[in-house]
Amino acid sequence: GELLTNSEASRRQSLRDQAACAAQYLLVVKEMLPSGVASFRLNIDATLKGNVARFFNHSCDGGNMEIYLVRVGGCPVPRVAFFATSLIPSGTELTFSYGLSSPPQHFEHFGRKRRSCACGTTTCNGFLPNEST
Repeated sequence: GELLTNSEASRRQSLRDQAACAAQYLLVVKEMLPSGVASFRLNIDATLKGNVARFFNHSCDGGNMEIYLVRVGGCPVPRVAFFATSLIPSGTELTFSYGLSSPPQHFEHFGRKRRSCACGTTTCNGFLPNEST
């Protein structure tokens, strides 16, 4: 995918929200310090270029994969890697948690409508995680 600055990621997200785009391929990954403060943030837009990971879906129960930041060859910008949490049978949908799936307090968050979740798990809270999670 394409690496974006925070301001460009926000701009593109706003444009897609205004256009009510159903498919969005913006992945925001935050590397957290032990204190809970984000030390690094990657904004990856796979709308025009990316790999098969752009089709991985969200699951409120955590899914069957976990996401990790991996540094290769001393490069300061990490790569995003997905690892299976258990054996995944052939033909199974590949899923991971897009973020903390806490129950929504409001239908809108910072003026943006929350997107409905369709993961279908027993722990589904009805909305996808958002920027604050």
